[in-house]
Amino acid sequence: MIKSRKINFSPLFFIIVILFFSSGYGDESHDKAIPELDCSECHKCQAPSYEDPCLKACPRFFLAQVHNPQTLAKAPDRLLLDKLVDKYGAVDFSHKLHAEMAEMDKGCSTCHHFIPKRRVPPCSDCHTKEANPANLRQPSLQAVYHRQCLTCHREWSHTTECRFCHLPVEEVKSGKAVIEEKPKSLIANPITKVYNTSFDEGPVVTFHHEQHVELFNLSCVDCHKNESCRYCHDLQKPASLAKTPDEMHDICSSCHDIDNCQKCHDTKERPAFSHVSTGWSLGKYHSGLGCRACHPKGKKISKLSTSCVSCHAGWNQETFKHAVTGLKLDEIHSELDCGDCHVDKKFKRKPDCSACHDDNRSPKKHPPGTYVKLSGK
Repeated sequence: MIKSRKINFSPLFFIIVILFFSSGYGDESHDKAIPELDCSECHKCQAPSYEDPCLKACPRFFLAQVHNPQTLAKAPDRLLLDKLVDKYGAVDFSHKLHAEMAEMDKGCSTCHHFIPKRRVPPCSDCHTKEANPANLRQPSLQAVYHRQCLTCHREWSHTTECRFCHLPVEEVKSGKAVIEEKPKSLIANPITKVYNTSFDEGPVVTFHHEQHVELFNLSCVDCHKNESCRYCHDLQKPASLAKTPDEMHDICSSCHDIDNCQKCHDTKERPAFSHVSTGWSLGKYHSGLGCRACHPKGKKISKLSTSCVSCHAGWNQETFKHAVTGLKLDEIHSELDCGDCHVDKKFKRKPDCSACHDDNRSPKKHPPGTYVKLSGK
């Protein structure tokens, strides 16, 4: 007679089962979550073959599963892709540089089509060295590397140069392959771009690109959105990449008021922006500041009040260090109220000494202290 055995399941067993099927654990494999696809989702022709698979360009964003959006701060700087060194030279991959460029398109999902909740898996977690003919949806590691990289690189270079990405095989075999300190620089940051438009009253638009980047502290993604690499990098510069007037206005309107056409359009090329043109010279105290120090980011740049207290509010005489103005007050004048020299506290006006002195002296010839050199001036 066979005796039955009673199996006791501890609470720990059920906890493990629940965790395994929960999103935190189960999302490490997304194969089952991908719906059954029609051939036309990936192939452009009716009868794809080995010789002509007529595949649509990758990545295919409709398949992307991003459960854990990433930020540039988390992105590794550089990676050495050396999983296939038995076939090819390793690739010194400037990851952070590519991540910054991807921000102008689809972000991380431009390359990482599957980002689970716990981590961003490397391609080699799912894609093996050898192809699996039984699962065409999961190409080999070599195929995904080449498909991802060449889709963008050939778009602008129109060539397939192995050495552009791969380190020499000799270096890899000898163990001398190292990650370079500086990324390859392909294009220089344009200084000025002049556009000839169809606007009769002002056909010329001068765009000082370098000034927008350095003075206004803008990054590429602030202006360039949903653009392909070839818009800037294409070596043949096809005319088809030109933007429409509406697209150009949409970019500029995030910072500028586009209702006044003369703000940008002219009959001739314009010089670079100078703050003097606004009617207020920055002078030695404000010339070292970036635009956003006074004009908040996220708002259109508009004319501000030139009154000191419009920005420098909340200060008091007891804690204010007069030396930051370039003049350190002597013991006598440091005890005076600001209004004793700055009549009605109008700080844009020259100080007036007549309240105490009747000899028509000026603070320039008879300074109430010692002039000091300002840092960086």
